[in-house]
Amino acid sequence: MAAILTGQSSIEVPIGASITIPTDAYICAGTITVNGTVTYTGSSLCVVPNAHLIASILEASATNDNGFYKIGDEISVTLTFNRNVVVTGTPQLTLETGDIDGIANYTSGDETVTLTFNYIVKEGDSSPDLEYVSTTALSLNGGSIKSLFDKDAEITLPEPGATNSLSSNKDLVVDGIIPTSGTMNDGIGGDIQYSNSLSDLSFNWTGFDDANSSGIKRYFVALGTTSGGTEIKPFEDVGHVSNHTFTGLTLGHGSTYYGAVKAEDNAGNVSIVSVTNGVTVDIYAGPPSITTITPGESNLLGLNTKPTISVIFSEPIANLTLDINSPLMTINYSYELSSANLDISILSSLASRDEVTLTMSNVTDLAGIIVAENLIIYNTATLADFNDDSDVNSADLSEFAAAWNSKDFSKELGPSTGTVPNLILNPDGKYDLEDVMGFTRMWHWSRKNGSSGKILAKLGAELNYEQNGAKISVQWPKGAMAGQLDFLYEPQLVTINEAIRSEASNEVIQLFYEDTLQGVTAFAFANLKDQIQNQKIFGTKVVGKAARPVNLIYQFYDSEGELIGQGTESIMLKAVPEEFALYQNYPNPFNPVTTINYDLPQQTHVNLLIYDILGREVATLVNKDMSAGYQSVIWNTYNNMGMPVSAGIYFYQVQTKDFVKTKKMVLLK
Repeated sequence: MAAILTGQSSIEVPIGASITIPTDAYICAGTITVNGTVTYTGSSLCVVPNAHLIASILEASATNDNGFYKIGDEISVTLTFNRNVVVTGTPQLTLETGDIDGIANYTSGDETVTLTFNYIVKEGDSSPDLEYVSTTALSLNGGSIKSLFDKDAEITLPEPGATNSLSSNKDLVVDGIIPTSGTMNDGIGGDIQYSNSLSDLSFNWTGFDDANSSGIKRYFVALGTTSGGTEIKPFEDVGHVSNHTFTGLTLGHGSTYYGAVKAEDNAGNVSIVSVTNGVTVDIYAGPPSITTITPGESNLLGLNTKPTISVIFSEPIANLTLDINSPLMTINYSYELSSANLDISILSSLASRDEVTLTMSNVTDLAGIIVAENLIIYNTATLADFNDDSDVNSADLSEFAAAWNSKDFSKELGPSTGTVPNLILNPDGKYDLEDVMGFTRMWHWSRKNGSSGKILAKLGAELNYEQNGAKISVQWPKGAMAGQLDFLYEPQLVTINEAIRSEASNEVIQLFYEDTLQGVTAFAFANLKDQIQNQKIFGTKVVGKAARPVNLIYQFYDSEGELIGQGTESIMLKAVPEEFALYQNYPNPFNPVTTINYDLPQQTHVNLLIYDILGREVATLVNKDMSAGYQSVIWNTYNNMGMPVSAGIYFYQVQTKDFVKTKKMVLLK
């Protein structure tokens, strides 16, 4: 007979015919009619082919609404078959959920056309449109899916993304990625440590991110007195912003508060909470600082009076720790703290050219905010350097002399103890030798340490100087009550010393310094009364016979300490022999000219005469005053009459007040 199609409910069989039931067919309910007469009605006389009895998947979908699904959300995926199926065990459906596929387990639908598979979104899942991984994503997992006639179901799924697939029927966004936490700061911009408001606190945050998932939807902000605390303001939704200000608060001066923030993405995932490092309420908006300090760090601490230091802070100070020290001595001090003012009195005499360190530590304001340490480093003045130019010179000597005359004891320099230049002054209310010695020691130290030698442009009155033999005399202008002379020279070629030793006097201070290694000779003076001294004589020595350059630098001051003259003289210092001498002429014998050399250690009148062998005067070559030095004269063999002399033996003689010398020479023809 012909094949019986699925769904046929009856069949007619002619008389005498037979029905053959194929082995791959089922008999279902129906009616058999023979020659128009119903001969049998029952449940097992209908024949249906196997192909029409196998269940297959028509479509995939889900019971969930379209939208975002976060970690912990349950998604129910449904598979609809073309006929009822019987399920055993726990079949599984593999879903595309990002780096790690998700497994949805069978939960319900036995003996129906619709099977349900449930999946819980886990951390790390991500899918913009949830779908199974492939057409073979449904696995029996040791169970079975069969039709009612015990036939294995066809479990091939629709092509992912195609019609009747999960993603074509539903828009399910899976977001299992927690937003990345960022940084929360105190204040609106950047991060502040202090706030001067008692009612408002602001916070800002950056770095929160959900770029690979559904995106940040909103932030929740809280406020507490501990890190992560929320007792002042529980978490509240502030929207999709990057800062927030709590207003209407009642805050305490000196108290510290902490903000907290967390982000929520569009799926509802919430980030880890970020907290601030705390903001302290301080009506002065920060830690205490030094507003002014007198004297400032760039100023020198004086030696003649015990200095005081005044510090003004930016706000009232509750407490501090103070220390003052130096590497040279122990410094005694006292201080008084009143509100924002600190007054320090140094009780010890300070050492010259010392370094004094003022340390203010644990400076605490009324809010309890502490500044660990403030260092102020002072240098002390140089003893005897009254104009603070780091050079003890004639300018300072002038001030010293003026103070001496006027009994101004603010410039006392003695008695002093210690080692130069770190002398410690202990004034006794009088001027005497100890004060002079204090100045002298510091003046010598200053010369030794290179303070001499600064070239000065000429200004005001000039000095007069004169070289006479091995001595050079320097005379300074009228009215000069104090001054200084500095000779600078090449020490290998020139020596300048004190020709006449300065004698101690109660009316004149005289200071002399010579450095034969550096080529410095210095002299300073100060008249304590009238201008008693107005010149100084120095001894000189020049190596060789050539003149050598010397710079003479000078400064002079009047009785009022005003500069009346300064400048630099460039001197060509003549070479001067130490004794008289007459040398052999050259050439000798000669014709027609010869040279005669002689030495004069001092200025003197000179006669140089030529005699013949009979002792008769032939010629006078020199008859005049001559300056000290190495001298030379030429004889051209003419006599005093202007006539040439004959060949023969002649004698030449040098005559001075203190020296006579004769030598012989031969004239050839």
